[in-house]
Amino acid sequence: MAWVTWRQHRAQLLVAAGFVVTVAVAALATALPVRDAYHRQALSSCLPPAARPGCDLLVSHFRSEFASLAQVGRYLILLPAFALLVGAPLLAREFEHGTFRLAWTQGVSRRRWLLSKSVLLAAGLVLAASLIGLIATWWRAPFDHVEGRIAPSAFDVEGLVVPAYTLFALAVGVLAGLVLRRTLPAISLAAAAFVATRLGVEKLLRPHYLAPLHRVANGTAPGAHARDWVFDDRLVDAVGRRITTAREDIAVVHAQHAGIDAQQYLTSLGWRRVITYQPASRFWTFQAIEAGLFVALAVAAIAVAVVLLRRRPA
Repeated sequence: MAWVTWRQHRAQLLVAAGFVVTVAVAALATALPVRDAYHRQALSSCLPPAARPGCDLLVSHFRSEFASLAQVGRYLILLPAFALLVGAPLLAREFEHGTFRLAWTQGVSRRRWLLSKSVLLAAGLVLAASLIGLIATWWRAPFDHVEGRIAPSAFDVEGLVVPAYTLFALAVGVLAGLVLRRTLPAISLAAAAFVATRLGVEKLLRPHYLAPLHRVANGTAPGAHARDWVFDDRLVDAVGRRITTAREDIAVVHAQHAGIDAQQYLTSLGWRRVITYQPASRFWTFQAIEAGLFVALAVAAIAVAVVLLRRRPA
């Protein structure tokens, strides 16, 4: 089965290998100026708990200088979806061309045929995705030191979740190909299911893997949580009601007319800042939880495909 799988899918696997090489070369070429700027400006001395004068300006300049590059790196989130193009044709193409009759009459059961090919393809794609995740983690290191990596912009392209997303995409593609028996419709359905699941997990489940923390600051200045995943950062009055922007502006204008410091005036009113966030220290815990979730979904999808394949007439 290994030789047959290689013969049928070598083009796809070679493209995946090409992706890894391309990402590695691009990462090496673009990482050099980022790392040079990070060390030249000594940004490590601006990271909590250390600090030095002018850090706000230095960090802001670093972010603006490489904002477009960081945004391009965000597109690595699309690479796991490549597995859809491998998984969807696995069964759909056999049905379209009628070659499944030959494949399943060579002393190999449907179940063994599907599981063998799925496992072999998964091994190759997961290896490629793991390498991309490692490359992204290395490339994003200066950005992660400054901004943290638990927020979605970094979390989705680093660590354990990248191969887990890839495995899930492959499994969803296989299942869609079995259900629809047509390659292009299967790719479309699998892509929709993959995107919906990814967004659903990111928006609805991930923020609650562990209970978020709440911090109440006595002052009204924005809290220092640059590396954390902040969900809410709001001003409240003495009884806990949210301060609207209009109400805050009126209070600031009043303080200016009275010739007093605006922050001191707002504090004298009993206003304080409430911050809800997931701390940066939970990154690997969240990675393990989400990777386990998508691996479980992938196993479930393949299991459903095996059951349907055995019951569905040719």
